[in-house]
Amino acid sequence: MTQGTYDDIPPSSWGHERVDLRVYARRVGLRDPGAGAPEERLRLLHRAHVAAIPFDNLDFVADVPVGLGPAEVLRKLSGPRGGCCHEHNLLFGCVLEHLGYRVDRIAARVRLGGEGPRPRTHMALHVRHGPHTWLCDVGFGVQGFLEPLPLHDGATSHQLGRTFRIRALSSPFWTVEMHQEDVWTALYHFTLEPQEPMDFVVAHHFLATHPRSMLRRAPLLHLTTPDTRLHVRGLDFLETRGGVQRTRRLTRTSLEADLARFGIRLPRDRLSGLARRLFPPHSEGEETS
Repeated sequence: MTQGTYDDIPPSSWGHERVDLRVYARRVGLRDPGAGAPEERLRLLHRAHVAAIPFDNLDFVADVPVGLGPAEVLRKLSGPRGGCCHEHNLLFGCVLEHLGYRVDRIAARVRLGGEGPRPRTHMALHVRHGPHTWLCDVGFGVQGFLEPLPLHDGATSHQLGRTFRIRALSSPFWTVEMHQEDVWTALYHFTLEPQEPMDFVVAHHFLATHPRSMLRRAPLLHLTTPDTRLHVRGLDFLETRGGVQRTRRLTRTSLEADLARFGIRLPRDRLSGLARRLFPPHSEGEETS
């Protein structure tokens, strides 16, 4: 009897048929997302998504329920809003399946140089087309990569002044690392075991509701374009362009315009509620008369 492999198991339905490819194409600024050879098409899609849709945890900070239905995620991220890793990579995986790629959603333990055990709360994508295989991740935020990484041991990719590397650890574990300022930093560890939708429902619930979730503590926004990185952490706004970084503080009066830099527009009541949460009376970021 021949032992089966994951390739023998029919993939679970992630609902890609409920994602309108035309709506997505408009959101990321591509006239024809299916044009080109598979490798070049994937590179262009990954770059376009990262440059158009920000990482955005504002719903978690504001205690607003966030669902993971494919159509719901597309409505939000085209809204104009961003989302967390699960929303980004769920949507991107559905788009790739529309275009004929084989996609496995995989779970990762975020490291960022930290020690000790970490939960598998991050979603990344194992993408295949013919003999080619890549790690795709459009939802990792400030340390994320702009283009897919070839998924084989020792593969490196130079992007926007950073070098990323894939390494195979002791089987079945892999890691993706970033080299910057002469130091290799592990971003996350992962395996290639395909996950089921309910696995990420559980992880998403933890990130969205648990009091110790880092995504509930303060605003965390990020947008990477080919020439600029915009990043908000708490009340700090960082902009990096041409290797030069500028930092300033968010204020109540600048909040709406600062969110607009990321392409985020909130309804007036949501914006007011966020401002009250971030700038309680007599707080550091609050202007006084």
